[in-house]
Amino acid sequence: MKPTPDLPRRAATAAGLAAMIVPRHVLGGAAYQAPSDTLRIAAVGIGGMGRRYMEGCASENFVALCDVDHAFAAPVFRKYPNARPYRDFREMFDKEEKNIDAVIVATPDHTHAMITLRALRAGKHVYSAKPLTHTIHEARLVAAEARRAKTATQMSVQSCATEGACAVAEILLAGAIGPVREVHVWVNHPLYPASLTRPLDRPPIPKGLDWDLWLGPAPQRPFHHAYHPWIWRSWWDFGSGTVGDMTCHALHVFYKALQLEAPAMVHASRSNVYTGAMRMTPENKEILPSRLDTPETESHSSAIVWDFPERGTFPALRLHWYDGGIMPPRPVELSPRLPMPNSGLLFVGDKGKMMSGYSGGNIRLLPESRFKDFQAPPRTLPRTPGHYKEWVDACKTGKPTSCNFAFGAPMTEIALLGALAARSSSLLEWDAVNARIPNDARANGWINPPYRAGWSL
Repeated sequence: MKPTPDLPRRAATAAGLAAMIVPRHVLGGAAYQAPSDTLRIAAVGIGGMGRRYMEGCASENFVALCDVDHAFAAPVFRKYPNARPYRDFREMFDKEEKNIDAVIVATPDHTHAMITLRALRAGKHVYSAKPLTHTIHEARLVAAEARRAKTATQMSVQSCATEGACAVAEILLAGAIGPVREVHVWVNHPLYPASLTRPLDRPPIPKGLDWDLWLGPAPQRPFHHAYHPWIWRSWWDFGSGTVGDMTCHALHVFYKALQLEAPAMVHASRSNVYTGAMRMTPENKEILPSRLDTPETESHSSAIVWDFPERGTFPALRLHWYDGGIMPPRPVELSPRLPMPNSGLLFVGDKGKMMSGYSGGNIRLLPESRFKDFQAPPRTLPRTPGHYKEWVDACKTGKPTSCNFAFGAPMTEIALLGALAARSSSLLEWDAVNARIPNDARANGWINPPYRAGWSL
């Protein structure tokens, strides 16, 4: 989509004695944007995070809105009265395909790929929630389709290419702490109930919700508030747990700087001792966490390790993940006066260590005595002009975004491998070339599980 050039407009004085040329932006105001310069966007899954994504694209025109739960999404439908409402994204595409330029995908993980692939195949620009897909097979399909479509894509890692993230990456690229052999990532999520067992009661389906559409390709099960709204992330059939939800928010900081590519192995352990920052809402206050042996959901906390082999001049690297309140050992070099952040990154190099915030920033080099005169390296990485603005601009100009699907898909694979390890609580070998887990048949089946009848990619 290309903006149209400004067209002069002729106006006369009240007396008709003179004429003047008035630029379009003067008549329309400083923030005026012509309809021909404005994206026509459809958004799917608007009741939850979707409304925030839409707010980030407020300069554009929302022409169609879709959500399977019209009661939950009612405030958003009311806010955009000129956008046509839908429940089924397939019907929306059938009727609106010629009327839309771009699509926002903000549904639960298990339906991301269905909607994203439909949009890409129709030649639409796509903004998608992370993780990009629910399965590794889907991630590869989406990446391939995005390469073919050549449209503007962006995954919802809002801190990607920010000043803090780029500053950490530039220190790594400068070799300030030497070759990095370990990275520790910790986050105080989940923010929702975990360690759950399937509920046995069957409350009525709320008015306005099409439960069959909400399930989409996932296996059939009765409705319960243990799944919708919000809590679906804990359930493997619908979400990817905390590791799937949050890993990309940290990976983008160092993924390129350390040239991670694919791991060789990943293993995990689970616990119900820690509870992290879990919050209860009116909808889930009666859904209390259960025991550790809950194969259908993530546990309160997980510890996951990915082992990356040598990569050119980069040594083998071990990436540690901790969630649910677990934290890595405190660096001995860190002053007793300083607290560890609740969520953060710790890089262990041959010449020192670096600790930062979870998405970059708040950088501390250790030991402090060695780095007291440290000068930050030159700013060599491009900074984002704004996460949502970047995508909108890319839709109009073709300039790539910082977290496009070519970048987001391989990060999603790493996150989803962590989810598979947490789900199986075992060591998994990873054959990246063939997308196989050769040593665990059950986990291998989760790479591309079957869809419910009537649903396909």
